Amino acid sequence: MKNENRALAFAPLIMPFAFTGYASFAGISGFNMQEGLLTFFLLFLGTIVAGLPVAYLYEFFIGMRFYQLLAKKNRVNIVTLTLGGVFVADIPMLLIWPLANGEGSVSFAVTVQLFSFVGFMIGLNFWVLLNFESLRDRVKGLRHKA
Repeated sequence: MKNENRALAFAPLIMPFAFTGYASFAGISGFNMQEGLLTFFLLFLGTIVAGLPVAYLYEFFIGMRFYQLLAKKNRVNIVTLTLGGVFVADIPMLLIWPLANGEGSVSFAVTVQLFSFVGFMIGLNFWVLLNFESLRDRVKGLRHKA
């Protein structure tokens, strides 16, 4: 239970880094550093302030239920957690899909990719935090064999 609580508490903290990293990679204005470092830093802070509360709400109200379902069915693994993270992150995109008609500076496809990547990274981070002790012991074992 300790690992589950730690994973639930800390997994969403990767969200601003994943969001900013993919937005920079996708060339979204402001995140691609063409408007300066101050703009990039302010957008990163805005992502933290606006995005972390939403990530935690999704984690506790949707992601935790999904995890409990997976745990009940003994299906907790890296694939189910990362794909579950993608699905949970894309729920808002699936809800606004009928309303999206290509208006705005960022295309709908890029937005879905961005949210999918963020969900993937949160799911991956959740899996790593859930299995932290066993992963650490494996690395120690490999280091002692060499």
